[in-house]
This record gives sequence, C-alpha cells and structure tokens, in this order.
Amino acid sequence: MPQYKFPPSVSQLVQKQLASGQFATEDDVLLAALQTLDADTEDWLAVREALESLEAGDQGLSLQDAFEEVRKRHSIAGQT
Repeated sequence: MPQYKFPPSVSQLVQKQLASGQFATEDDVLLAALQTLDADTEDWLAVREALESLEAGDQGLSLQDAFEEVRKRHSIAGQT
C-alpha cells in the first residue's frame, strides 16, 4: 500500500523502481533519488567552480592528473 500521495507521474516512476526489485519500500526509492540528486548537485557545483577558476586564469590540472584525482576520490584502481 502506498505510503505517500504522489502525483501520477511520480507514482509511476516510484512503482517502476519498486517493481524492479531493487527497492523494498517507497522510502528506499526516495532515499536513493535524493542521494543521487545530492551527489549530482555537488558534481555540478564542482564543475561550476572549476570553470570559474579557469576563466580567472588558473591553468587547472592535466587530464591525467584529473583522472587520478577521480580515481582516488572514488577508490578506483588506476590502469597500468
């Protein structure tokens, strides 16, 4: 039984996620959606900050260094 009263379009998306079996409750779907939104927002803010820095004359990182930073941040082993 639904716990929240969503608009039909949102309810369809929630039900689709529940039917996938990946989520047990509406709360689980909402938590995952909000965590994703939060992470995406942080990523966009970082991109905006980097662009402002470049526009201000900062040379930034080489592509190799940038990838290494991403690997470190997400605990991904580098390719040899």
